[in-house]
Amino acid sequence: MDHRFDTLARNLASQLSRREAFWRLGGGLAAALLASVGIASAADQSCEAACAHCCQTLDPPPRGPEMADCIKACHDGLGPCGGRPGTCQPD
Repeated sequence: MDHRFDTLARNLASQLSRREAFWRLGGGLAAALLASVGIASAADQSCEAACAHCCQTLDPPPRGPEMADCIKACHDGLGPCGGRPGTCQPD
């Protein structure tokens, strides 16, 4: 196993040291993983933030489990905040 890994490192490195090649390869894989996770969560976070803001502006604002229910309903396009401009739109 070490022999195959060593050969791969040498082929990837050509002009670089093996250590530098591994760092670049690992960094690229980590960046790709974080980007794929980050893109989905950024959209969900902005949706959740908009729903949370809407729920906080209700009179009276819900607290605790009721706040969580309000945000979930908004995320699904339901409840007092569901479908309002700037909040989540149901799929």
